[in-house]
Amino acid sequence: MSYFESCLHSLPEGSDSPSKMATVARRLGYEGIIICNHTGFEKFFRPDAVREVKGIKVAFGIEIVANSPRSMRSRVASARARFPFVSVHGGSEETNKAACENPEVDVLFHPEEGRKVLGIAAARAARMNQVAIGFDLRPLIRLRGNSRSRWLEVVQRNLNLVRKFDLSMTITTGSRSCLDLRAPRELRALAEIAGFESHETEEALRYPARVLELNSRRWAGPGVEIL
Repeated sequence: MSYFESCLHSLPEGSDSPSKMATVARRLGYEGIIICNHTGFEKFFRPDAVREVKGIKVAFGIEIVANSPRSMRSRVASARARFPFVSVHGGSEETNKAACENPEVDVLFHPEEGRKVLGIAAARAARMNQVAIGFDLRPLIRLRGNSRSRWLEVVQRNLNLVRKFDLSMTITTGSRSCLDLRAPRELRALAEIAGFESHETEEALRYPARVLELNSRRWAGPGVEIL
């Protein structure tokens, strides 16, 4: 089972090294992880050390943070040549829509940040440009009471849009420490509490591996591969 944790944050942004995150993730049952530090933390702490961790695949991506769609597009263009996995930290309507309109973006994370719904225009663009929607389930663990209920309501509305437009999706804990990691079965259970169907959680955990495989191939243009 090619289960991947797709949006982890390691040193210098998180509190643990990539190799320690990989070691714990392997023990929990993951086949691979993707370290996706935010913009400004791309210089990973001892990235070569992960080669010593056997039995798990580790990729280094990026989660782009930008204060305007123009800045985001520029950072995506720069990151695409350097990282096999490019994601965008969404939240505002403008950022969500701009990310979904960009075929160079692999995943839009946190579209619900600020209690924003993804939006029909963004969902339609994501379908056209094959941009997946990422659901960070960490608030389900950390929030309580009304805040948790409001977060669940927005997530479920976004999930309905994802289903309506048949978008790809992935799920994560967004961990910044190995102590925050959850085993695949625990992550699946959290997702089902949030409203995901069992088959959706399976596909969501497998999706990052497919993205990495596609991005490792050489393309002359849309649908044209260089063999």
